[in-house]
Amino acid sequence: MVTFGDLLEERKDTIVERWVDAVLAAYPSDSAAIFQAQRNPFANPLGHTVRESTRGVFQVILNGMDKEELREQLDPIVRIRAVQQLTPTEALSFVFALRSIVQDTIPEAKEDPRHRGGIAKLNEQIDQVALAAFELYAARREEVSQLRIGEVKRQVAWVMAKINKQDEAPVDEALASEAAEDVLEDSSQKTSTYDHVHREDL
Repeated sequence: MVTFGDLLEERKDTIVERWVDAVLAAYPSDSAAIFQAQRNPFANPLGHTVRESTRGVFQVILNGMDKEELREQLDPIVRIRAVQQLTPTEALSFVFALRSIVQDTIPEAKEDPRHRGGIAKLNEQIDQVALAAFELYAARREEVSQLRIGEVKRQVAWVMAKINKQDEAPVDEALASEAAEDVLEDSSQKTSTYDHVHREDL
């Protein structure tokens, strides 16, 4: 008997390609077209990372969901999403897109009662992937926030140093730190240079 796992393995390439398309759908259509068409990893590192990461995650699912391996395969794509101007929903919705992709790629499985257990197991695994992706996303966003705070503090400290040098007075580090926090709060709506890291990867 052909199991649901056998069908997933057999149509793995098609599923992964459609999953890649779902990931890239979050980007403007012209950019997504470039990411999909350009297969050279050096000319298109973002597209290459998405392909390798999605394929790796899907293989983890097929292999039984090793947690450490899952996090390792998820991290590259989540790290990219965390530094881009996407809402959490936009950044992580690609995980749940896998459900409909599998249904469309293996339509006969839904009608065959022998595959109900396999489908239920896959849905549970997708939920586990989503939870792992959220944990990684939260951690990466925290890293971005800390980098932003550090950047602002360095900028404020540099300005304070310039001012104090003109006054021939020592730099007040506490004042610089406090000023940095004020600047960070007042400029929370401004775009950080770290939110544009992905543009350097294109």
